[in-house]
Amino acid sequence: MPREGVTTAMTRGLHMRLLVCIGIVVGAVLPVSAQSGTEVPFVTIAAGTVSGIRHPVHVIIRDQPAWESLWRRHSGLTVAPSVDFSHNMVIAVFAGEFTEPAALTIVRIVRERSQLVVLYRSGPTRPPLDGASIVPVTPFHIVRTARATLVVTFSQIKTPPVVVPPP
Repeated sequence: MPREGVTTAMTRGLHMRLLVCIGIVVGAVLPVSAQSGTEVPFVTIAAGTVSGIRHPVHVIIRDQPAWESLWRRHSGLTVAPSVDFSHNMVIAVFAGEFTEPAALTIVRIVRERSQLVVLYRSGPTRPPLDGASIVPVTPFHIVRTARATLVVTFSQIKTPPVVVPPP
């Protein structure tokens, strides 16, 4: 019986050290704005890897004509998903064109005193295959959130590369 208690205490200690390490890594990787402020909820309208917008761009849309224009450039379709711009706005991030597998995701939106900060992750999802060519991808993420008149800024979350040790 005493052995179980010792093992449980050791496991708890290991878990606590692991949580502290995760906290240190998150603190080092996330921008300061991601660590403070109030989180703003958002709903994904569309996300994927095929867009007509081939250059990196961040977009804030607060009216229907701008939304229809962006949607037409992005999808080629004339009818955009419904958004009530009296209560909402659209935030979109387009990563541009990649010739290797890639992804983009809006991770969080944070309300600071005088601005909204959109935190997103973008980049290759794995090393390119040797000599293989794929169809170019254009990752994007489009979201709807509560309308705000604050300035909107964008911050790409930098993640350290995963280094695989040689065999």
